[in-house]
Amino acid sequence: MDDLGVDRYVLSDFVANSAEAICIFDANQKVLDWNAQMIKTTGIEASLAIARDLQDVIADTSLEPIQKCIKRALAGKSTVCEHVIAIHPENSRKYFKPSFTLVRGAEPVLIAIFREVKQELLKTAESRFKPLIEKSPIATAIYNPCGRPRYFNKAYGAIWGAESGTGELAIRDYNILQDEQLVELGIMPFIQKAFAGESCEIPPVPYTPAKTHSIKHLGLGDQRYVKGHIFPIKDAQNEIDEVVLVLTDVTYHKKAEQILTDTHLKFQMLTIGLPGVIYEYLVKNGNSKFKYISEGCEEMFGVTPEEVVSDSDLLLKKIHPEDLQSFIDSSQESDKDFKGWHWEGRIVVDGEVKWIEGKSSPAKTKKGHLVRYGLLLDITDKKQVEAQYKITEERLQLALQGAEIGIWEWDTKKRKTIFNQAWSKNFGYNPSELEKKFEDWAKRIHPEDLSGVYRKFNQHLAGETEFFEAEYRFLTKKGDYRWILDKGRAVQRDAKGNVTKAAGTYLDINDIKNSELLIKRNEQLFTQLFENSPLGIVMLDEKHKVLQMNKGFENIFGFSKREIVGNRLNDIIVPKELGKEAMDINMLTTSGKVGMLESYRVNKSGVEIPVLIYGVPVSLDNETIGIYGIYVDITDRKRAEHELQIRNNELDNFVYKVSHDLRAPLSSILGLVHLANHEQNEDDIREYITIIESRVQQLDNFINDVLSHSKNLKLALSVEPIDFKSVVESCFEDLSYLPKASLIRKEINIDERVFYSDRWRINEIFRNLISNAIKYLNTEIDNPFVKIDIKVTDARATIILEDNGIGIEKDTLPKVFEMFFRATEYSEGSGIGLYIVKNAVEKLGGKVTVKSQPSVGTTFKLTIPNSKEAFLNMSK
Repeated sequence: MDDLGVDRYVLSDFVANSAEAICIFDANQKVLDWNAQMIKTTGIEASLAIARDLQDVIADTSLEPIQKCIKRALAGKSTVCEHVIAIHPENSRKYFKPSFTLVRGAEPVLIAIFREVKQELLKTAESRFKPLIEKSPIATAIYNPCGRPRYFNKAYGAIWGAESGTGELAIRDYNILQDEQLVELGIMPFIQKAFAGESCEIPPVPYTPAKTHSIKHLGLGDQRYVKGHIFPIKDAQNEIDEVVLVLTDVTYHKKAEQILTDTHLKFQMLTIGLPGVIYEYLVKNGNSKFKYISEGCEEMFGVTPEEVVSDSDLLLKKIHPEDLQSFIDSSQESDKDFKGWHWEGRIVVDGEVKWIEGKSSPAKTKKGHLVRYGLLLDITDKKQVEAQYKITEERLQLALQGAEIGIWEWDTKKRKTIFNQAWSKNFGYNPSELEKKFEDWAKRIHPEDLSGVYRKFNQHLAGETEFFEAEYRFLTKKGDYRWILDKGRAVQRDAKGNVTKAAGTYLDINDIKNSELLIKRNEQLFTQLFENSPLGIVMLDEKHKVLQMNKGFENIFGFSKREIVGNRLNDIIVPKELGKEAMDINMLTTSGKVGMLESYRVNKSGVEIPVLIYGVPVSLDNETIGIYGIYVDITDRKRAEHELQIRNNELDNFVYKVSHDLRAPLSSILGLVHLANHEQNEDDIREYITIIESRVQQLDNFINDVLSHSKNLKLALSVEPIDFKSVVESCFEDLSYLPKASLIRKEINIDERVFYSDRWRINEIFRNLISNAIKYLNTEIDNPFVKIDIKVTDARATIILEDNGIGIEKDTLPKVFEMFFRATEYSEGSGIGLYIVKNAVEKLGGKVTVKSQPSVGTTFKLTIPNSKEAFLNMSK
């Protein structure tokens, strides 16, 4: 503050040389100040702006997008308008983003900074809805919030007969909010409502492209009658992101007399000449009177020159009571000293107060009387300007002290000055703490941002850029960082071009930055959810063509994005016989309902994949604009259901067989008991006991087999070293009680390499296979044998068990592993032995096959994984 005082002349100089275009207006939006940069930027002179309504000053554009910002600023919250507004100085077009800050005082005022947005920066990004409307037969246009077009689809261009490339020219030159023809047609209020956030219907109107100045050079078609609907699309902050206009050509339905009303607004600049009165005033013998007064007297004082010449006191009576004494004193003094007279004061004419400036020079008549020749000027406008200037000066003082916009100045001594205390306090500092050397200020800039700020500032000091502008994080007194926008320029250089003074503004943009980061984070979360979901997800347009697909879809069906995106999904993964089913769920979803279907689809290899399908509609204004297709692979569930069905069938069969095989021996025993109790029975009871013993042994064997089956199903795998030689010998020994066991010749060849598996299941496998070989040996041959060959590797054990027994018929061979199946009428077992073998082998992750010929013999081949690695891991 030492080098730059805060008196009004210095402040005015500061505003005049500010890098920012600044205007100040009151709560009624009447412009109070309009600085030089504002004149340069907008092309509107201060004399055409000050004391006028802001709406009238920038009448070429609609203030609707910024009224909300002004309202928020009046409520005490500094606001940056997110919408670009256009101002037409003369015949050019410029775009601005204004910001508003309230300055509190006896009468609150607003400071507005208009930052120009270069046209090259207004190149529009593609609308996110372009893929949905690009080939739509509905004529659709998408506009930016500022009114500039973002995208026209082909159907929209077809209405106006647009050729290829015309849309790009329209996007460059056209602004719907500045279309004078829409004003003439009376539908501009509908357009403005949509840009203010309200959906509207557009009534039928006759529109002629050639009558709109900005597009008349495009050579579009003749007049067309159109009607439609216009609605805004808002972002996550409930701010308008796009405005969509949908039109229908109703020319052929509205062919009637066309009435065109041309409305022209004419502005006429009024020049007001300086009203003046010339007079001659004679003082003679203590009396005075007007000898002459010009015609302007009546306009200035409301009395005619003749009346004044007749009665000079008429003008004296017009002087304001508060200024009358100063008039008398100044007149007497100038008469007494015979010197020039000068007076400023107020007069009251018909109740209206006017300011008058009077000047006269004294002279003497031949007779020595005093005569004055003078001029009276109406300086009311000048006084009003001075009063307005004083008010503006006072408000500017308040603005620099109480505004939430930071204003700074940097001089050759490298000192930084913050003019307004409120901005400093927002960051927790006293103004004196920030009025330090530039290096001290730089220490408060986030280290990651500092180099970029220095680079941009030095580029401007070197004259490489017109303005200095940087966004960076600034350290608060609490120790956290807030984002600010720092913008300024060099306002003074020495003869060598070195900067001696720079000035600029700070704006707190922390909330805006945080919102941008939140939007980016939410977009990233959605993208990751879409891409990383294990479910197969595709997004379809309204024609059911694929717009996007995720990795989960590729994993389920095997198709790449190149093979899917842009194509109709029903043509790729839906079998022909399910075409109607697929169309039905698409139609259901298009109607706005969530569809769910369990079916199957075909993958890239032609394999049918069982899936659960969800169709989720994406709607806008109760109209479906796309579909999310979600595919859940239920192969494992179907496999489990199939397995469960098998187990249920086995259980039913098991219950039936168990009840039958338990009842049969019990019935036999009960019959023998009844015979033994018969009084006339003379049979040997010991024979009955022998038969009962065999039935009980049969029943015991059956129960043991059932228990083995149950244990195989429930018992967890237990891996340990297996000694095949010991297992085989133990089985032959345990089965030696069988009647034919002694007739079998054993040929055993076992690899002694260590094998790891489940001991109990290995033992059950060999017990059942050897038991069958003994039970069903061929008694008609002389040399019945059982050959066992076991080879062990690090990966598996291969077991071949061969006999030359009675064999199995070819037609029954596929059923031998089924529960309770008996291959021959000579079968003595329970019928679940081979079923137990197959299940035990599968529990161990292996495989069993069988070959057999009647009267030749049977060969079983088993491959069982070596679980050595699992055993070593368990040991750790």
